[in-house]
Amino acid sequence: MDIPLILYIFVCITVSFIIKGLVGFGDPLLYTPLLSVFLPNSTITPGMLPVSLVLNARVVWKNRAHFSPRLVLPIAAFVMLGIIPGTLLLRYGSPSVLKLLLGLVIIAMGAEMLTRKPGTGKPSALLRSVMSFLSGVTAGLFGIDLLFLAYLERVTQRREEFRGNVCFVFIIEGVFRTVLYIWSGMFSRESLLLSLIALPASLLGMGIGALLDRRVSDRLSHRFIIYVFILGGVSTSVYALLQLL
Repeated sequence: MDIPLILYIFVCITVSFIIKGLVGFGDPLLYTPLLSVFLPNSTITPGMLPVSLVLNARVVWKNRAHFSPRLVLPIAAFVMLGIIPGTLLLRYGSPSVLKLLLGLVIIAMGAEMLTRKPGTGKPSALLRSVMSFLSGVTAGLFGIDLLFLAYLERVTQRREEFRGNVCFVFIIEGVFRTVLYIWSGMFSRESLLLSLIALPASLLGMGIGALLDRRVSDRLSHRFIIYVFILGGVSTSVYALLQLL
């Protein structure tokens, strides 16, 4: 990698993790398309995985007082179960069509979230299990693990509670994928170099995001969560349409 590319990567990662510092997720929605201009997904996905593990662990530790094992462990379990059939489904159907449908579903769910106050939803074990399992399926199919966020947004009230529990699920998923990547030899010299560049950039971005977060009310933070969620649906739909055309 030459110096201009390293600077480009650093800036992209920094901006992406400012979003994560504000809402607790959403960083891949920005850095994946930006980095894919110059790097293959086979470098981006494994290269960003160690960075995500470190940053998610940092968020979980910071918000540990709001961590709820009773809430988040069943979610993590069903996400892991969903990843298995999601990976197998890659062999069948039209992934682009399925991805377009997923994007539209995410947008519709985000629109519903905008009409409801945070923490007013009634906890439902069935809803939690279905949303978490489907989130795992989409993660296995497309690397998009968003659907379980709609359930957590429904049952959590404070931003710290949402972020800590969301990032714990990301850690469990990340550890699972790390094992798979090591077993299949997906970590390369290029991906590890990306990790080294991205780690300080992500820490800088998270720091900036935390400074901005102090000036944001809980209500506005809740709105940011929904907007980034909808952005994920829009980006997924647009990318799927481009693949179909």
